[in-house]
Parts: sequence; structure tokens; C-alpha cells
Amino acid sequence: MNKHIYKLLLTTPLLFSACNSTTVRTTTPPSPIEEKIEVVNEATVSITEPAPTISPINYENDNKEIMNLGKLHIKSYLNTMQPTLKGLMQSDPSHKTALGACTTLGQSITNDYNRLSEVKIRRTALKYRNPLNSPDSTDKMVMERFLASNDFTRPLVVNMGENNYRVYKALPTKHACLACHGQHISSDLKETLVKKYPTDMAIDFKQGELRGVVVAEITK
Repeated sequence: MNKHIYKLLLTTPLLFSACNSTTVRTTTPPSPIEEKIEVVNEATVSITEPAPTISPINYENDNKEIMNLGKLHIKSYLNTMQPTLKGLMQSDPSHKTALGACTTLGQSITNDYNRLSEVKIRRTALKYRNPLNSPDSTDKMVMERFLASNDFTRPLVVNMGENNYRVYKALPTKHACLACHGQHISSDLKETLVKKYPTDMAIDFKQGELRGVVVAEITK
């Protein structure tokens, strides 16, 4: 639509009003709206596509040295902790003992391991039970990547910058985990969970779902 058509549309109501008025005007003052209209003919509108989202995480999954070192320490840590919890669960059908051990003994095992090793180990999850294990922003993004790929077998290596690397090992929910983290937790155990962890989110898991991760922090 060119400038002449805009003028015609804007002045038509004025002409109609003038024709039906008893007062004859010799001149019609220009419309202030008309004076301010600027029409650009054949304007080209450029639509810029949004830039692709770039992950702020620097993955180095081909760094075999760091990958293997992290896997070694995570395996060593899990081999220390898991048999203890498994034995407690088998000895106490209510699983209350194992639940308490997962908090106190589990944290104690983690602290002992970290005192003896230069590589530091910790546990975290998106749906965590103990607030001490709450994830940071990098943890969250890595776990979201595990969920998106649905591949919990291969660890992920993250270069954290000048100070350290992180190696993340996904922990899928096993059948034994369902007693304390599943969808059918006993009423007694639920009562204990509410008392010990009033903000507990680590429930309603199904077997095979991502329970959380173990992280190996490796100083450069």
C-alpha cells in the first residue's frame, strides 16, 4: 500500500463529515495524523534466526586419562559402600537400619574416603533426600543430559576450568533401591522418612530410572 492510498483512507472520514455538515468550509486543515505518517515503500523486513543455544558445560568425554581415573575412584567408593548397605537391608526386613546407615554411615564412608584420596567423591541427585547432597547448577545440567540420552552406562567428563575436572557416573535405580525410594514404601518407613527428611524428594522411582550420580572431583 503506497502513500496515496494511506492519504485516501485517512481523509475519507473528513470528506464524509464535510459533505453532511451545514457549515461549508473553504479549506480543510491537514490532519495531524496524516502529517506524521511515514510510509516506506517496498520495505524489506529482515528476520534474524535465534542463535543456537550453547551449553555452558565443557565436556571432555574423550579425555581417557581423566575418565579412567574418575571411574577407578567411583568404583572403589561404591565397592566400599554398597556391600555394607546391602548387608544391612538383608538383616533388617523393615529397612529402617539401612535407611539410617545410608545417612550416617554413608556420609562417614564418603568422608573417610575423601580423607585418604586426592580425588574427592560425592553423591547428588535431582530428587535428593539429604539436603547435604543437593546439586549445583553443573550437576543439574549433567543429570539432565543423562536423562535426555537415557544412557546411564558411560560416565561424562566435565572440564570445570582452571582448577579441576569432574567425572559423573549415573546411578540407575535398582530393585533393592525401591524399598526406600520406590512407589510402594511401607507406612512405617514413610513415617521414618517424614521425621528424618521433611523435604524428601527421593521417592516414586521406578526400576531403571536415574536415581542420581556419583561425582569424582579431580584436581588439575
